[in-house]
Amino acid sequence: MWRAWRDQGVQVGGIASQEDRSIVERFAEHYGLPYSILLDESGEVNRAYHQDVAIPSAAAPRDCVIGTNGRIAFVNNGFELDAMETVLEKELSTE
Repeated sequence: MWRAWRDQGVQVGGIASQEDRSIVERFAEHYGLPYSILLDESGEVNRAYHQDVAIPSAAAPRDCVIGTNGRIAFVNNGFELDAMETVLEKELSTE
């Protein structure tokens, strides 16, 4: 998805909340991730965006689109490309 939108200024990143740096680095290398991963060792970013985890030891992949105003414009636990692209189009048209 990022490759299709990067020329329009869309940035993609990951957040690893309360995870060990070495585990995150191995994961990123293993999957060849083309984007940066923020290490949120204290969980501060996770809490700032109200990303509560039902099971603290479980991974909770989540897709978010942060709008041009810094607020969450879209969030979902499933990959919904059409919905994310609709939000991106709206966000980019308001710049």
